[in-house]
Amino acid sequence: MSTPSLPSSRPVNDSNFFTVLMPNQGRVRFLRGVILFFLVVGALGCLSVAVSVLSEFHARHNWRVARGHVTAVDEKSYTGPSLRDHVAHYFVEYEVRFAVPAEQCLTGTTFVNDGEPPSCVGIVRTRKTDSQALANTWLERHRLNSAVGVLHDPNGPGVKIVGESASLVYPWQEIFGMSGWMVFFLIFLTITQRRLQFLKTLPKDYDASLPSSEPPRPNGLSDLKLS
Repeated sequence: MSTPSLPSSRPVNDSNFFTVLMPNQGRVRFLRGVILFFLVVGALGCLSVAVSVLSEFHARHNWRVARGHVTAVDEKSYTGPSLRDHVAHYFVEYEVRFAVPAEQCLTGTTFVNDGEPPSCVGIVRTRKTDSQALANTWLERHRLNSAVGVLHDPNGPGVKIVGESASLVYPWQEIFGMSGWMVFFLIFLTITQRRLQFLKTLPKDYDASLPSSEPPRPNGLSDLKLS
């Protein structure tokens, strides 16, 4: 009677969602590569958001300030830029006029009124939002002809209104979105790393997705030879 070769025993606790998702080292390495790709994409997105935030912060602490007033208020919307983006995004646009020397007016537009010095004209836009109701509340922040302080870029056409709240000027939707993206994939990367380390303690050909062979019955004959 010959002795059958028994398959290597599997770990007792190797049965959960991640076992199905990552049954062997090859699958784990593939998923890890995909996760690293998405982390690189997320890092580039975070860099873009960081540049936007730092640019806004720099403008509000370094641009020149002039006295001005609001000459027009309008709520606008758009969709895109992705073809799959069918959601309307809203923002409020303020037209402002402010008095500065002619050489400091870089917006490209001036307003001339008889008997008064020319005024520099600029456009200020709030951040975008997917809520029209929220955008409507921004219309009331600066009423028509109300006096405002105007920040103007000494090296370009940009203008902003002084004293706006952080909730209005910083791209919070993108900040939270990219933060969630990075946290999700970093957690997933940690899980794949731990799964890979665990699989390395097992035989190289170990694959949890393969059906396990049944062990021989206690009272059965595995091989019977008749003389």
